[in-house]
Amino acid sequence: MYLQLLGAAVVVGGAAALGFHYAARESARLLDLLELKKALLILSSEIDYMRTPLPTAAANIGKRTERWVGPFFSQFGEALGANDGETAYQLWARVLGQVDDAALTEEDVKVIDGFGKTLGYLDKQMQQNAIDYAVRYIDETAAALQVQAEKSKKMYRSLGVIGGLFLAVVLW
Repeated sequence: MYLQLLGAAVVVGGAAALGFHYAARESARLLDLLELKKALLILSSEIDYMRTPLPTAAANIGKRTERWVGPFFSQFGEALGANDGETAYQLWARVLGQVDDAALTEEDVKVIDGFGKTLGYLDKQMQQNAIDYAVRYIDETAAALQVQAEKSKKMYRSLGVIGGLFLAVVLW
């Protein structure tokens, strides 16, 4: 009897934890996008007002941002500084390919990758336009995520707990 109760508690706890994990993933994506927006706005000011070279700007952004964005820009700045003939986009794509702890969708990664294609090839105004496009994408996605996130979090949590209870009853 006690073993069955323990098993049921483990099943319910595991399913609930899975539900909470998926709920946290929604919040993590929103935080990642907002941190990326912060980085792009810093890059915009570095380009527009300070006229900082890209390797230095990337290193500065790496120091001023958190989550996966800080290490990403730090590695990108180091790669630019130690460049052996690769384009800025090739370095961007290589460093972006090494990011594994971001909670981004495939569409998010495509936009980030597309932004990287503009680095080093455009004049200042066109670079600002590329940054504005990426920031607009983040703003639109973040607004949609904020509305959807609350519903999704409740749903994932509830499904986790209810699914665990259902499974425990079925296996009892």
